[in-house]
Amino acid sequence: MSEISYLGNYGLSVAEDTVLSFQLGDRPMGSSVLNDPGFERAVMQPVIPRWLNIQGYNVYARGDHNLQCEEQEYTIKRNRLHPRLIDKQVKFLYGLGPHGYFITTDTEGKLQRKWFRDPEVFSWLESWQKNGIESSYTDFGRNVIRHFYTFYDYFTKHRFSIGSQFGFGLPITGLELVENKHCRLATSKSFDAAQDIPTYKDFRYIAFGNWGLATTKFKVYPRFDIAEVKNYQYAAISHHRQTSVGDFYGCNETYEGTKPWIRGANDSPEYINSFLKNSLSAKIHIIIPDAWIASKRNQIKAICEENKQRKANSKALLTYNGIDVGTNYSEAFLINYMNAEIKKATEFLSGKSNQGKSFVSYSFRTSAKEEERWRFETIDMKYKEYIEAMIAYDQRVDNVLVSSMGLDPSITGISQNGVISKSGADVYYNYIVYLSSLTSDDEICSEAFNYALQVNFPQKYNDGYRIGFYRDIPSRQSEVSQNNRLDAPQA
Repeated sequence: MSEISYLGNYGLSVAEDTVLSFQLGDRPMGSSVLNDPGFERAVMQPVIPRWLNIQGYNVYARGDHNLQCEEQEYTIKRNRLHPRLIDKQVKFLYGLGPHGYFITTDTEGKLQRKWFRDPEVFSWLESWQKNGIESSYTDFGRNVIRHFYTFYDYFTKHRFSIGSQFGFGLPITGLELVENKHCRLATSKSFDAAQDIPTYKDFRYIAFGNWGLATTKFKVYPRFDIAEVKNYQYAAISHHRQTSVGDFYGCNETYEGTKPWIRGANDSPEYINSFLKNSLSAKIHIIIPDAWIASKRNQIKAICEENKQRKANSKALLTYNGIDVGTNYSEAFLINYMNAEIKKATEFLSGKSNQGKSFVSYSFRTSAKEEERWRFETIDMKYKEYIEAMIAYDQRVDNVLVSSMGLDPSITGISQNGVISKSGADVYYNYIVYLSSLTSDDEICSEAFNYALQVNFPQKYNDGYRIGFYRDIPSRQSEVSQNNRLDAPQA
């Protein structure tokens, strides 16, 4: 069976693995056989306001339709490269995981981290799961980094101990990462959204719920504030972000800038596979002459007139090629007949065994004695050029993504055309340069740890003790003894 679809006076006929395009008349844009729906006025989708009112709180929407996180997550996960690049970023920043340190100065007066594992602090970190926290502190650290590099902000739920209110145990039992798509900044202040300008400090609450569904069940948590810790009973949610101009949430500006490239790369495999699937089938464009259309129209009109007389004489009405045309002519009869003829042509040319088949139609001569007939024109699909263009596009997208994320191809394992190999010195240098740029990301991703450290161990925090991610800088092979090199035989 074949299917026919129209766009004005152009159309497609699809059967099995064959696609035929056709046009009605030699000048289809000037023909009046069909009204052209392709030029209907587009209706703009309404933009959801940036503000929502939930349970008496003014909630700041994330994105124009409040689904920015869902859209971003879906687009990135569909991409073959972007998730792997985020994996690289997570591994580079995480290193050997969360560790404690003090900031000191070396003999030359340069700042450096002096790593120290405080037994009391790490005893608390390792007790999270015993206290009912879902993840260990190491898993929490990895997940924080992944969310940060996906959305450039993250939300953390600080679980408070009831016993600490009576002098038993530490105030915060552990930390839990909360999905970005479930959290929104909220305020209890009443202000005119058209005139008043809110500040980040105004958002003292976090509204939690499934914003993608039409639900009324939301929870409102206080946004973590170190000055309000004594007022928290069960939990508070902190918001950690890399500030972005014009936005209270974090913004993955790399994603926003490369979004058209990412979406194009996501669709590229489908384009190539679809093209290959149909590459061996006939690609034919059919031109139906105006004279043929006019002839069939006149024939149908003549049968309608004949049917009027037959109806008056109580005789059976005539049909036109199996189509009931009745007594009153309608252009729909002509369209139905054309569809039947196009389907017939499609079925003759479709399928794996279409060789040797023929299709018969009548030709006409105009007053100038020029012949008009159905014309079957083969379309040159330019297979080689198409596939090469898609491959080149894919390679360009890879380069755009890697460069936009600040990762050199030598440390991502992504090959480049014309580059046979990278020297070890080049890889080492690029890796060191990248590690030196991670300080600010480290501070944001370890901020939740240090909030809890400030509450549970205020004296240690005041002494300068902090938690961060320890990253070991590898040594050059030339600086390593012969027995400790990577290619040394293992006992």
